[in-house]
Amino acid sequence: MRPGRALRVMTMVVGAGLLAAACSSNTPSTTTTTTTVHRTTTTTAVPPTTASTTTTTGIAACRQVSVTPGQTQGAAGTIIGTVTVALVGTGTCTIDGYPNLTRYNASGSIVTTTLVHGLTVNLSGPPTQPPSLVTLTSTQQAEFTFQYSDVVTGGETSCAVSSTLSVTTPGAASASTPVPLSISACHNGTVDVSPVYAATAG
Repeated sequence: MRPGRALRVMTMVVGAGLLAAACSSNTPSTTTTTTTVHRTTTTTAVPPTTASTTTTTGIAACRQVSVTPGQTQGAAGTIIGTVTVALVGTGTCTIDGYPNLTRYNASGSIVTTTLVHGLTVNLSGPPTQPPSLVTLTSTQQAEFTFQYSDVVTGGETSCAVSSTLSVTTPGAASASTPVPLSISACHNGTVDVSPVYAATAG
């Protein structure tokens, strides 16, 4: 190879090398960082829509009732009695739960009463069942059973005696008109009551 041609080849090689080096030095080094975003998804459960939905329309609670004492009986110091509950006015209403009792003495003053839900005597039927919805109409009445002890215990020297009674049923706007019913409840005026239940015919 002639000297002139060899020089041109060397110049080209050296130039190519310098160009490659320059390109390499100008290329930045890249570091790739992967960031994982944790997305919190809140799912709201929507009940399925059905073509036919059964809706039970509730009947309003009885706003006012009247009461009539039934027979009372006792043995071994435990007195048991019933009270009949009737609708005042016309229409239909419901009762669900235990009645509230207010006792009065002969002078009309309120007598201390400790009301206990549930009976301790061994009875059968509705008086010992849990509360359930009872419907009152002009012809359908309800009842509840009560019990108390007329035997003094502990430091008691007498029992809380009452001569009349008014009843407030769950949801009522006011108490019933007081009716004559003598109760001589010991144990700080403790009276146990059953839930209100449908009265049996007869």
